[in-house]
Amino acid sequence: MEKVNRKKPTRLETLKELIGQNREFDIIELFSKLHAADIAELINYLDEEDRLRLFTLLDVEKASDVILELSDTSREELIEDLSNEQLTDIIEEMDSDDAADFIAELSEDQAKAVLDAIEPEESEEVKELLKYAEDTAGGIMQSELVSVGHTSTINDAFQAVADAQDAVENIYNIFVVDDQDKLIGAVPLQRLITNKRFTPIVDAIEKDIPSVPEDMDQEEVAKIFRKYDLVSVPVVDAQNHLLGRITIDDIMDTVEEETSEDIYRIAGLNEDDTVFNRTTDSVKKRLPWLYLNLLTALASVLVIGFFEDTIKYMVALVFFMPVVAGLGGNAGSQTLTLIVRGMALGEITFENAKRALFRQIAVGIANGIAVGIVIGLIAWLWKGIPILGLILGLAMIISVFAGTLVGALIPLILKKLKQDPALGSHIFLTAFTDAFGFLTFLGLATIFIKLLT
Repeated sequence: MEKVNRKKPTRLETLKELIGQNREFDIIELFSKLHAADIAELINYLDEEDRLRLFTLLDVEKASDVILELSDTSREELIEDLSNEQLTDIIEEMDSDDAADFIAELSEDQAKAVLDAIEPEESEEVKELLKYAEDTAGGIMQSELVSVGHTSTINDAFQAVADAQDAVENIYNIFVVDDQDKLIGAVPLQRLITNKRFTPIVDAIEKDIPSVPEDMDQEEVAKIFRKYDLVSVPVVDAQNHLLGRITIDDIMDTVEEETSEDIYRIAGLNEDDTVFNRTTDSVKKRLPWLYLNLLTALASVLVIGFFEDTIKYMVALVFFMPVVAGLGGNAGSQTLTLIVRGMALGEITFENAKRALFRQIAVGIANGIAVGIVIGLIAWLWKGIPILGLILGLAMIISVFAGTLVGALIPLILKKLKQDPALGSHIFLTAFTDAFGFLTFLGLATIFIKLLT
């Protein structure tokens, strides 16, 4: 008898089978073996009723980790279904920065109820963090840290780490402060381990670890992490008092958030848009940009209408109009993406923008010539009209060059106007390259036809 190899069921298939059979103890056992992020991934796939049912099977400590890993849609639905008492228990297990971010997502009534219910000391910490804008260093920092006085020894620092093991996760640095709680420096955990126990702590300070002000934009903080290869950085106020710390996991979330925001804004979407949003909410957010796109598209229609007689005289022009506009838009999109990314990473500033612009102009001219020659020859050989090949080739050179130039200019202009360089930039670029591509192609055709007739 032929042996049949059965495919091993996936975790999701196993979970759904256990749900269907109401085997809650087996579900609890399955979850006990998984990381919070893996549990969240499974819960995201379930419907709302099953999400709540399975989430309530988790112990409070695991639930506090899982709820932070859920998709925005799943988390919002759970927040609506959970009681204030359940939310309070979950939040009390979180680090202060996560608790502040989570409470910021609650309704005003829920937030007030939770803040009144949690421990007074923790409540005050969270309230302090909520005072900061969410996209600043203060908004993403956590108040839990290990610090010692400047007269301490390495041994004192060891004891401080041991005392904080339950309250502080992921200890990377021990911060050193003076009598006024002003930051003096930081001692990496590795340096703490490799020094003799009774060495003064100030002798072990790592001078290369910078601090960041509480009001610094989170994107700038991310750049500092990348520049200095940091895993943790202290946050200070204007008087250099130590307020908290930012760790690498917070920065990874920030980088993901900023990247998603740029991608969304290029397309004219809000950063809170998802494919699971309510239909009415999605329509309200997207429709204004579509109306703007419609208005810009009408510019192309007007250009084409202006050259109606030229098109009638040489109908073959119609076949190549999308090619001119499309290639110009593609070239512009390539440059726009590079410029937006370069500005986000701090590689492109107003000081070196001119050099970047000239470099992209050279690229645009070279690409335009290369593509123009090829498409010109194709048009000539296909339609047997030499003048059509010449017109198309010249139009392609100009269109690709112009698309590249405008793709570089749009984000720079938006930045100069103190707007997000990615804000709807793709829509503006497409509007220009379409209209200008048609204008160039049909304009050249009109000029050459008049010269030859």
